[in-house]
Amino acid sequence: MVSRAFRLPRSLWMALTLAMLPMCIQAAQPFQALQTRAQALQTRASEDTVLVKFKPGSAADERRSAHTQAQGNVRKRIESIGVDVVQVPKGSVSAAIALYSNNPNVVYAEPNYVRPLYFPATNEGSEPGLGISNNFDQQYGLHNTGQAFGAVADALGNLIVPAYQATPDADINAPEGWAAANNQAEVAVAVIDSGVTCAHLDLAGKCIEEINFVTSHGSGPEDVLGHGTHVAGIIAATTNNGIGIAGVAPQAKIGAMKVCWEDISLAWLGIIISQCEDADVASALTYVADSGLYRVINISLAGTEVSSTLGTAIKYAWDQGLVIIGAAGNAYSSEVYYPAGYDEVIAVGATDYHDNLAAYSTFGHWVSVLAPGTAILSTVPGGACGQPADDPSDCYDYKSGTSMAAPHVAGVAAVMAAQYPQLTNAQIRAAIEGSADPIGALGQNFHAWSIYGRVNLLAALNYGSAPIIAETHSVTAILAETVNAGKGSKQGRVTVTVRDNLGHPVNGAVVQGDFDVDSHTSVTQVTDSAGNAVFTSQYSAKGSITFSFCVTNIASSATSWSETERCVSFP
Repeated sequence: MVSRAFRLPRSLWMALTLAMLPMCIQAAQPFQALQTRAQALQTRASEDTVLVKFKPGSAADERRSAHTQAQGNVRKRIESIGVDVVQVPKGSVSAAIALYSNNPNVVYAEPNYVRPLYFPATNEGSEPGLGISNNFDQQYGLHNTGQAFGAVADALGNLIVPAYQATPDADINAPEGWAAANNQAEVAVAVIDSGVTCAHLDLAGKCIEEINFVTSHGSGPEDVLGHGTHVAGIIAATTNNGIGIAGVAPQAKIGAMKVCWEDISLAWLGIIISQCEDADVASALTYVADSGLYRVINISLAGTEVSSTLGTAIKYAWDQGLVIIGAAGNAYSSEVYYPAGYDEVIAVGATDYHDNLAAYSTFGHWVSVLAPGTAILSTVPGGACGQPADDPSDCYDYKSGTSMAAPHVAGVAAVMAAQYPQLTNAQIRAAIEGSADPIGALGQNFHAWSIYGRVNLLAALNYGSAPIIAETHSVTAILAETVNAGKGSKQGRVTVTVRDNLGHPVNGAVVQGDFDVDSHTSVTQVTDSAGNAVFTSQYSAKGSITFSFCVTNIASSATSWSETERCVSFP
């Protein structure tokens, strides 16, 4: 972990520092100037694309007719979740959504939201002659002994070294976790981001594939922003190679999924930004889920808008067994940001080198865990050090944000998956959350800012070593509807979905219920492999039909029922 000095000429540092001065922050001035400008960086709707999901079984000519009516051309189809990405005339998004929504063959039509990806804190750096000989000392988030660390460039291009004084034990206990982990299996983590500079010396041999999902804006596969490269280094930078930094999961591999294109319109403010369309993020999610190559997904981008397409893609990936990690956002509020806000995602807030909540971090009842996110040293493209952008460099920088906190958790998940390959995604999540430290290095109550606390690699491994078994089951969904019984008559039908406390379908459970149509009837069905038991009433009637159904008991040999009764009525 001995590093070469950062390669950034003083003249270039002067130019960059002056250009980026508006966004430079000191520890005592966290994000105040930036927050005003960041208001212009909110999630927005694409001006010329919409997302449309048709009902299953819709005929091709019916779909074509709907597209023609809205003047839409299908740009691509996200096959796994059945969503069309449709290009419409610029400025007609609202009208197109209204037309699609009124079509009886359409499940939903919605905007293709564009979420910003940017570095709100890029004030640190280095230059030849600094002579940092051991960069692991700079990684307080992995191992914090109370060391002085960091480098901050002032307005004149001078470096303040060291810049920060850490508090002992404000870390994730990485070396202790590595010592406890004896499984060297390779686990792949998909980094859904701005791309990854896979030629970086500290990421050499790490990338199993590089895919560019950006289908517009002329963006190439390279990581211009450097965001994804920084994230990838936190997760999986090579350890004991004599240079650079250590990744949380040194044995992990990386899948570079580029979903964000470069936007230089705010460069005059010193803000480097990429734009990430929900259509591309959803495409990457479903690709990763279908590939069978990955166990973990990291998504360090966020926006406040809820998207059915993005939520469906997240659930699809979860259902395929992926552990999904998301950055909670840099709003310093309790507002929910997505995709981290979806139920299937481990939402990650950020702490600093004292174990305090980072001055920018989103917090609250919906944030699952916390992880170090302030002044995190990691890999960046060579261009950040004055080298050619495609130079396989040893360039590094400190960056801050929940974008940096999330990959710490993704790394923990990767170590867990390697050590205990038999664990499901629900079990790995339970171990990460259930083992999180509730109290900080200075006695901070992490539950004031998150549900579970700050992650701890060693504790997660110890938690994971104990068998994690399902103990209870419950009804997670109960759907009442009518179906045709022939000759104009209708019957009542109820589908009961049973899952255990780890989120798995319960197969072979005996579900007992009471069907009340024109009289009470006791019925019994057995759940299938999806955890579903389907009940159809014997009574039928022409025209409308009214009924109710109550689950009275669910018997399973492996788990116990955690409820007393669950009822539904129709209509």
